[in-house]
Amino acid sequence: MDLFHVEDTRAVRLSPRQLAQKIARRTCVLCAAVADQPLFDRSHRQHPWLPVAGRVCTSCNDAHAERWRRTCGRCGTEFQDSASVHHRRQCTACQETRQLGEELAWRLSRRHCPDCTVQTATREEVDASEAADTLTYPWQFPRTCQQCTEARERQAEEARRASERERWDELGPVRRWARQVIAAPHEYAILDTETTGLESDAAMVEISITDGAGTVLLDTLVHPGRPIPAEVTDIHGIADADVSDAPSFSAVLPRITAALAGRRVIIYNRDFDTRILAFELDRHHQAHTPALPGADLPAAIGRHPAAEEWMAAQQWDQCAMLAYAVHVGEWSDYWGGWAWQRLNGGHRALGDCRAVAARIAEMAARPDPL
Repeated sequence: MDLFHVEDTRAVRLSPRQLAQKIARRTCVLCAAVADQPLFDRSHRQHPWLPVAGRVCTSCNDAHAERWRRTCGRCGTEFQDSASVHHRRQCTACQETRQLGEELAWRLSRRHCPDCTVQTATREEVDASEAADTLTYPWQFPRTCQQCTEARERQAEEARRASERERWDELGPVRRWARQVIAAPHEYAILDTETTGLESDAAMVEISITDGAGTVLLDTLVHPGRPIPAEVTDIHGIADADVSDAPSFSAVLPRITAALAGRRVIIYNRDFDTRILAFELDRHHQAHTPALPGADLPAAIGRHPAAEEWMAAQQWDQCAMLAYAVHVGEWSDYWGGWAWQRLNGGHRALGDCRAVAARIAEMAARPDPL
């Protein structure tokens, strides 16, 4: 059933205001021509070539777009061919001018402090550096002036002190411990080993012990009783030929015991080196100290009663690696704690011991935050 019949309808007359609005929607704002259909309302963002935003007919839009493509956006020159306008809507002359300006600005920036306008280098110095070695050129210039350098250092120092104040409950004990070591270095021993690997049953190939100031108490290679893997030799440089005439751990053990006697033992990555010592002690006592008949000896490495007694007799101090991580204060989201820092001692036992002594001195020398 139809709701209405066309024959019964009649035309509705638009009011003058409605008629004006209808005409306005079909009128081009540029040429004032009235189209048969409402025109698209064009914006500057989508049509940057239009002089005004609003309802524009297709003819005006195309004409202005073509003219826009032929016009240099820098100097406003209109060319006959759009190929005369290059990248960034710039003609050849403007492009060359811009490149010259950018090169001049870049060269000026090389000769002036990046934080202010003070000149810190001459043109001759920059040119000579660029001609001599292009690899070092970006790193030599620009130079920061003395005043700005001092300002940066003050800001960095203030930021560091603020950070240290926030974590002083954890950092304070580390600083006090380092100063105790520096104050009485003869009361401490720094120990480091090199091994055949990182496994729990890795054998020792070198051991060094110094006091808290880095004075050598013991430094010797150790015959591991097994071949040293080539990939491990690539790390610490100790090969089978180097330890062929070296004493065994059993022969070195009395010297180790004497060097550590009465001293608090500091180790960088304490868990690793104490595990190596426990393994070597267990191996030594299993071979040289037979168990009593019926004695209950656990099979785990480092659990021979004599080995346990030797390990318990030592005064193991806190791990220097963990203490130095607190001192540096570099947080690791992955580990959820302070990031461990590389020792950079050269992967030889004596070099690592002296590097630990240097790290302790660094921690002790840092002033407390006010």
